Amino acid sequence: MGLKKVIYTAGSYDLFHYGHLNVLLKAKAMGNYLIVGVSTDALIKNYKNLKPVINYRDRSAILKEIKCVDKVIKQSNFFDINQLKRYNIDIIVLGNDWEGKKFPELEKCAKELNIKVVYVPYTQRLSTSKIKESIIRHAVEIIQSQTKRK
Repeated sequence: MGLKKVIYTAGSYDLFHYGHLNVLLKAKAMGNYLIVGVSTDALIKNYKNLKPVINYRDRSAILKEIKCVDKVIKQSNFFDINQLKRYNIDIIVLGNDWEGKKFPELEKCAKELNIKVVYVPYTQRLSTSKIKESIIRHAVEIIQSQTKRK
């Protein structure tokens, strides 16, 4: 099989959707062992000023069941150099919606650990924010539908 090539990607994975899966599949295609960092509720709250809809435990459980994912780890900080060192990461894969944003932690990790950073196409038509916006736009219909079910 050859040498193991370890790929790392991370995210919140709140309201898991095809765009998330798309990045995971592209990341896995770059190596043979995919580690996925799942952001904690506290990290998301700190970064987005908003709690995730789905809690960390449940989001992690979803990722663990996806067959292209080999390992799920807790992401308490963006690009923790000690954590990445522990797993001997070869490539960090991110959606290209992150490209150009300043992440000193990422730059430090990539340089110190000689990790390649690859940006893959972001699924423009779908995001957690767009799902939330759709729910808000259709809130009355959703509530009416829920009421009819009861």
